[in-house]
Amino acid sequence: MRENIDTKIELLAPAGDYECCMAAVKAGADAVYAGGNRFGARAYAANFSEEELLKAIDFVHLSGKRLYLTVNTVLKNSEIEELYDYLCPFYEAGLDGVIVQDPGVIKVVGNCFPELPIHASTQMSITDVEGVMLLKKWGITRVVPARELSLNEIRNIKNSTGIELECFIHGALCYSYSGKCLFSSIAGGRSGNRGRCAQPCRLPYEGKYVLSARDICTVRLIPDLIKAGISSFKIEGRMKSKEYVAGVTGIYRKYIDLYNGSPDMPYSVGKDDLDDLERIYTRSGNCNGYYHVKNGREMITLDKPSYNMADSDKLKELYIRYTEHDDKLKVKCSLYARKGEPFKLVLSSDETEAEYNGPKVETARNQPTDEENIRKHIGKTGDTFIEFDTIDISSDKDIFIPVSVLNTARREAVKALTDKLLAHYRRKTDIPAKSKENTPACSEKSPSVNLRIDRLNMLDTLLTYELGDTVTIDMNSFCIERVNKNNKESGLKLIKKTSESIRNTGRKFFLSLPYIIRNRWFERNKLIESIIEEDITDGIVTDNYEGLYYLKSKGYKGCILTDIHLYAANDHAINMLTSAGADIITCPVELNLKELNTLKPFNSEFIIYGRLPMMISAQCTEKTLKSCVMDNGMSDIRDRYGNVFTCVRNCNECYNTILNCVPLLIDPVNDIPKSLKPSSFRIHFTTETDEDVRQIMDYYDKILKGGHALRPEIKRTLGHLKRGVE
Repeated sequence: MRENIDTKIELLAPAGDYECCMAAVKAGADAVYAGGNRFGARAYAANFSEEELLKAIDFVHLSGKRLYLTVNTVLKNSEIEELYDYLCPFYEAGLDGVIVQDPGVIKVVGNCFPELPIHASTQMSITDVEGVMLLKKWGITRVVPARELSLNEIRNIKNSTGIELECFIHGALCYSYSGKCLFSSIAGGRSGNRGRCAQPCRLPYEGKYVLSARDICTVRLIPDLIKAGISSFKIEGRMKSKEYVAGVTGIYRKYIDLYNGSPDMPYSVGKDDLDDLERIYTRSGNCNGYYHVKNGREMITLDKPSYNMADSDKLKELYIRYTEHDDKLKVKCSLYARKGEPFKLVLSSDETEAEYNGPKVETARNQPTDEENIRKHIGKTGDTFIEFDTIDISSDKDIFIPVSVLNTARREAVKALTDKLLAHYRRKTDIPAKSKENTPACSEKSPSVNLRIDRLNMLDTLLTYELGDTVTIDMNSFCIERVNKNNKESGLKLIKKTSESIRNTGRKFFLSLPYIIRNRWFERNKLIESIIEEDITDGIVTDNYEGLYYLKSKGYKGCILTDIHLYAANDHAINMLTSAGADIITCPVELNLKELNTLKPFNSEFIIYGRLPMMISAQCTEKTLKSCVMDNGMSDIRDRYGNVFTCVRNCNECYNTILNCVPLLIDPVNDIPKSLKPSSFRIHFTTETDEDVRQIMDYYDKILKGGHALRPEIKRTLGHLKRGVE
């Protein structure tokens, strides 16, 4: 016997346009997710106009289904003020939820649309319990966690928080943790955080497609997914056709129902259905995703660039198979036409009834209106959401009813019934007063300098310079120095010694947490508790919501600095992060100078030097191309133009950081206007040699002291300082 578990699973299908929405519902989706013409993470999908989206909301509701709207991009100040007007008609129509990435959007939606459920997009890169706890405080009702989580991690999050979890079960798989990818943005100006990813991961590196992940197909894992506590099974594909949507939705509907309907039967998936899923779209064959594995070569296309050509005949066949049935709402129609009495049309669906009363029925002078003519015109429900199951006519003979009256009666009665059926979905809004975002006052002092290093062996060189008010060290660097990560005391001893050597120079000591915190990291890593309790650091840098929540919940007294992937591109987002405990926020690297100047002054850190992390990935290029080495080292991959990207391994937490091929190198005096008023500048060393470190330090030591210095003769980038992103 199977264990007794709740198997009320939502099958959630993509809808790139209205036809896809209808196909998804007909094929058995419980809900669809769609993007409007603004703020969605698939800017190049067909998407919906306002009129189409309102129509789709009514369609899914009359079908007993739900519709969620994607607003899962990072918004600029110029855009977030338009969010209320954009969402208002959908909210009033009964939109069932909004999927978001930006903390500022969470704040606006929560304030302006209190009855609208907010779902955290996978773009928020939620990887553990602490991140979910912070989002619950912010009013989030459902989380789409990072795709990289195992079923054990998902089960732990569900059991620890009770939050609804929505997980991807089929479709494309990003190489990077979603929301932690800047590759397309930095390399080509098309930001994944803005819905415009150019997919550089699908291009060759080292002559192979080493960053191109296969699609996932988990139909064989349905029992495991249900037992892990997933509430919503999500199919990826808002760029896909209606045929694809219908085919994938129909097959998953079949097997979810099969599992739920046969509790004592062994679960298996037919070969024909597996073949169908592969024939309609696949990237070099499918994989099961990360649910049972950390990563692996078998998840990468490697020798093939993109996808196998879809079988158009199979697509058509599956579309017909899963959508040929009639899905309109069946309604009983009763018509009364008695001479001298008002014409009456009554429509009923279950316990809901609507009535239309027209003009008095006249006696026919010439050609009477017979029952056949009445049925012909009354039954023309056309592209409405309903269909008359029965038409009962009670009428006198020799009567005349103008066709215009019949058409008006049908139209008005259908509208009245539809309005009644949808009435409980409708909402009213009050126009909110314009809120002023009062971001925390920033320091009027000259910016301090934060020297950040990812490897501990760089420290001695840094400390020979006077430049630098703070030294930040990557926590992983202490493991690179061959400290036994399981030995709390030896790790603590080295961190204490390092802290003391830095503080003895009059500088502050910051520690940066891993880019990815998952799998009960804070429970496993007791070292962080000792660091907090013993006041070893002056500050801690976190690049994830897990770290932000944990530090605040533990009452950490030092400075909390949020890194580049905790996006703060608008004043509302800045306020959300500061309210959650952030003292300093890293300036958004995707805004240009003009856009940065629209932000109200806040305590910020501006990166003036460093190789930006282009991707944070659970995959490992070393393992994909060779084998697992477990050494926290580095390796390079080369693109088709000869650009070399360094992949830094964090083998303790099993993720790769792919760095840009050239560093940011910004003149803080001439490139950055004084109006920005950052609290600090960051100089971030990652892969540099000792000679490189000295060259950069010499340059900034002179520039920041008001002197003159020739810029180092190295390839550099200004990032988005001048150009920005769309």
